[in-house]
Amino acid sequence: MIGIMNTGGEKAGVEHDTSARMGRRRVLIGGGILAAAAVGAAVWVWAPWVDRSPFTGYSVGTADGEHTIPGSTADTCVRKAASEEETVIYDEDGHKLAAGRAPREGERLGPEFGDFAGDCLFVTRIDNIPGGKGSYFSAWAGGSKSEVAEERLRESPEDQREGLKTAKKLDSEDAAELD
Repeated sequence: MIGIMNTGGEKAGVEHDTSARMGRRRVLIGGGILAAAAVGAAVWVWAPWVDRSPFTGYSVGTADGEHTIPGSTADTCVRKAASEEETVIYDEDGHKLAAGRAPREGERLGPEFGDFAGDCLFVTRIDNIPGGKGSYFSAWAGGSKSEVAEERLRESPEDQREGLKTAKKLDSEDAAELD
């Protein structure tokens, strides 16, 4: 309550807040808080920082050397079976989003690839994957689906290839545990 006294000891004509004014203030403050919360929620759901534009993803895979034959040059190879199979990308609900076909011929990996030395590397290009999903499911040649992060699909084939230099192969027992 604001009251200013004039020299005569009387109040100087400043109006006091009434309960109606206080009610209007509370409504305005509450409305402002609700509006700010609604804008915050809309921005969080919209998430403008997430890149939702379609992108070209890459899936790098290997075939054991024993399941390949020499390719057109000394450093290339071809799968004996299941060549040029399709890699399909699904959303979490199982809807097909995009697909790419593995090339017929791959690259024979050298000794710097450790566990993968002598294996055949295939890079599958997958166009028009809808961005912003975070994670996807991938299946090759109609096999079981495995989860793959969007960052991994966006990673260049060269970077994925380099990752094989330090990667370790799973033995059959380890692979069975993942299923």
